[in-house]
Amino acid sequence: MEQRFATFSHLLITISRCVQRIKNMEMAALGLKGRQVQCLFALYNTQGGASLTRLAELCGEDKGMLSRTVKELAGSGLVYVASDRAQKYKNPILLTKKGEEIAGIVAEKISSMLEKGSLGISEEERENMYRTLKIVSENLTGICNAYAPM
Repeated sequence: MEQRFATFSHLLITISRCVQRIKNMEMAALGLKGRQVQCLFALYNTQGGASLTRLAELCGEDKGMLSRTVKELAGSGLVYVASDRAQKYKNPILLTKKGEEIAGIVAEKISSMLEKGSLGISEEERENMYRTLKIVSENLTGICNAYAPM
């Protein structure tokens, strides 16, 4: 049991660190930060933009952190917030023309890294891995929620 925990933890930590390092290195070449990847990618794949609340759900980030990321991206001319509503969290966040171009490059880089990261894994193995990870994630989220809601 202890070895199973050690292996599981080690693999997740290693994968997480590698993903963060790759995001940071690849985004530095574009003058961006690694933490901006999820936001750009989510907006690129969402028609009509997304509210900050919806974007937080898509990115798995809290609204405060994502609000800072959106502000940085807006400062770089990659996104803008349509301010047609009084409540700021409901205003849609959209990619600018420049943002669409950069987000397209980000999407290509993600696709390339996914391909490289899954070398030697069959389609069936990949589907099983994601299905299994989803179950583990849901189970662990349930345990966490039993302590205190996230």
